[in-house]
Amino acid sequence: MPVDRKQILVRILLFALLVNGFAWLGPLLGGSPAEPGPGFLLWGIAPILAALIMRYGLRDKVDMGWRLHLRGNVGLYLLSLLVHPLIIAGVTAIVLATGLIAFADGFTVAAFVCAMAPLAVIYFVFSIFEEVGWRGYLTPSVFRINDRLPGYAIIGVIWASWHFPYLRELWAHTDEGLLTLLPRFVLGAIVFSVLYGEIRMRTRSVWPAVLMH
Repeated sequence: MPVDRKQILVRILLFALLVNGFAWLGPLLGGSPAEPGPGFLLWGIAPILAALIMRYGLRDKVDMGWRLHLRGNVGLYLLSLLVHPLIIAGVTAIVLATGLIAFADGFTVAAFVCAMAPLAVIYFVFSIFEEVGWRGYLTPSVFRINDRLPGYAIIGVIWASWHFPYLRELWAHTDEGLLTLLPRFVLGAIVFSVLYGEIRMRTRSVWPAVLMH
């Protein structure tokens, strides 16, 4: 195995250890999705913190994708921004039309927008914390040794592993056991790694992945 390839693998492993080390400190320091605290904040910023340490602390010369690169990529930006809202709107329209669900009395679009606007800001910031790590640093790092499905599998497994300290709390709405939930969750992370990663690498920017997230 060439030395450069070994060095890249070591850096990927170090990033994985850093991001998971910070993540597992979270429950020890206190806080949860239901009651945020210092530990939960550390867990949330673990991806960007590990990425910044690797890129600027250890001087791993990876293109983090800070530039927008709008020229020629406007369509992909629009896709990133609109794909999930359009899917949600389409599914909601179908179930409303079939009578499977109905809006509660007093529901208004204005009230919905007012309730969602602060959440949108919070989730946008949180998406930056995540995507700078996963797509800004990890994806181009892995692509230096493998830009096909095995590479995406590595990214997906590391991405999924970051969730493990709070996996039970994050999925408290289901009574499914971890024995069946965990494999599906990891597989889902790999699938979304392909989607987010392709957008990131095609645009050469991390920001479409942030918008999509």
